[in-house]
Formats: sequence, structure tokens, C-alpha cells
Amino acid sequence: MLSRVANLIYWMARQLERAENTARIVDVNAQLVLDLQSRQAADDPRSWEPLVFVCGSEQQFHELYGATVSERAVVEYMLFDRRNHSSIISCVSQARENARCIRDLLASEVWETLNTFFLKLNEDDFTVYAQTGSAEYLNRVKARIQLFYGVAASMLPRGDAWWFFELGRHLERADNVSRILDVKYFMLLPDVRVVGTALDMVQWASVLRSCSAFEAFRRSRRGQLNLERVVDYLLRDELFPRSILYSVIESGHALARIAAAAPHLHANPASDLATALRQELAQTDTAAVIGGGLHQYLDEIQRKIGAIHAAVQTTFIDYPIASAEILG
Repeated sequence: MLSRVANLIYWMARQLERAENTARIVDVNAQLVLDLQSRQAADDPRSWEPLVFVCGSEQQFHELYGATVSERAVVEYMLFDRRNHSSIISCVSQARENARCIRDLLASEVWETLNTFFLKLNEDDFTVYAQTGSAEYLNRVKARIQLFYGVAASMLPRGDAWWFFELGRHLERADNVSRILDVKYFMLLPDVRVVGTALDMVQWASVLRSCSAFEAFRRSRRGQLNLERVVDYLLRDELFPRSILYSVIESGHALARIAAAAPHLHANPASDLATALRQELAQTDTAAVIGGGLHQYLDEIQRKIGAIHAAVQTTFIDYPIASAEILG
């Protein structure tokens, strides 16, 4: 497969997964704001500023919207602002453009599903979001992306194109689940007195629901909802498809399938880094992580996922042509 085509597919998957997870992050924040209304107003900057912070875009946000943080400004920035390259509309638009460039590799149903989603989303704005309601609107966005995944899974052959798609999707998912956990951390940071209370359990239930994990958690981890149990489940459960460990395992599997077609790439930096992160997560003591600082640990996970991405680009996309091995 041409590296240009592989890169388009890889980024198409990452952009769509980023759009879905942006919807999930905004959703969990909106739910947490409702839970915290007895302690702070819904439009209190403390309710929405953490969202911008954990997404790593606070500098651009303040440049575009000024120092005042409000629900409307944050929602517009994260959902509808094309100047923000990680907003939902920007991600879906770029994914559609990538898909347009490789339409000959996609089933017509795959293209039509994504194109229809983009055209519908392109008509929306904050007014539509507010009139629909945050939960309903964001659920629609998630459902549209899940529909695309279902169509793609049933239509795309399991060749290199599929494995680059899976690689991009799972790397992006691992990174964004860590950010969803970080939102909860920052929402509670100003007041630790609610830890262990009924309010705390309601909030952790909101986090699980934002990852479509509430029912799965209840079946797998019978018992009380609390910080350690929920973090452990989303961090290192090997069976739940949205846990960070599961996503890293699937990324490693995709890398193995891609490298299988090129014997000189069986040992490559991206696979080595994915294996190391998988082993680290499997051996992690969640209680010790929380005691040592959950935010710092999640930052380190994001850094290591970024290193895997950089190695993928170097190994499979931007490798020096002069030293490239010609396969017979």
C-alpha cells in the first residue's frame, strides 16, 4: 500500500474517533455540571474551563474567545468552530476529505454514510444543540459515527487498509479515554470532600455512561462505584472495548498485521512501544497510581501514545525513500 493512502486511512480513523470522543467528553462534562449545580452555577467558568484544559487547547481558546469562559463558548469551540482543528465539525470534515481522496478503495455505502453525516452536521450550530438538548444532540453524533464504523466493518476487506484504519481508531481511543478520566479529576479537584459520597458515585456513573461502560462495569465489577474501581476498569480491563489497555492491545494487533506483509518490519519501533505500554498497563497498581497522582499518570500515558503515533509515522509513512527496502 502507498504510504500516502495508508496515512489518509489512518487519519480518517483518528479524526472520526476524535470527533466521537469529543462528543463523549462534552457529554460527561455536561452531566457533571448538572450533578454539581448545588455547589456552583451551570455557567460558572469552573464548570467548563477544565474541559478546555484537559484537551490541551486552552491557549487557542482564550485567543479566540477571550478570558471569559462560558458553556456556549466552550461548546461552540469544541463542536462547531472550524478554527479548532479538533472540533467535531473539523474532524468530520477532514475525515470526509480523506475518504473522498480514496473513494476507489471504499465501498459506496461507506462513503455515502460519512458524506451524509457531514452534510447533516454542517447545518448545525449552537442553537440547534441547545434546542435539541446536550444529551440528545451528542448521542446523535455518537450514533452517526458508530453507524459508520458498523458499515465499514461489514464492507472493508481485511487488508492493509483495514488494519491502518483499526490502528488509527484504537490509538485515538486510548488517548481520549484518558482525557475523559481527566475531566472527572479536574471537576472534583477544587473540593475533595465529595469523594466517597452519593454525589461521587453519581458522577462516576456519568463517566462510565460517557464511555458506554456502565452496564458492562456492573456485570464485570460487581460492587460499589468509586474512584479506584472505575479508573481500574477504564484503564486496564482486557475485555471492555473502550478501556485503554484493550485499545493498546488492538493497536499492537493491527501493527502486527501490517508488519506481517513486510518481513524487514517485523521488529519495528511502533510495535515495540505498543508492547511496552501494554505490559506496563497490565502490571499497573491502580491504587498506587491514584496515590501518586492520577493526572500525572494520565499525562504520561498520553505521552507514550503520542510516541507510538510518531513511530508509526516514521516507520510506515515518512520513511526515507533512499533507504527503503524494495520487496520482490
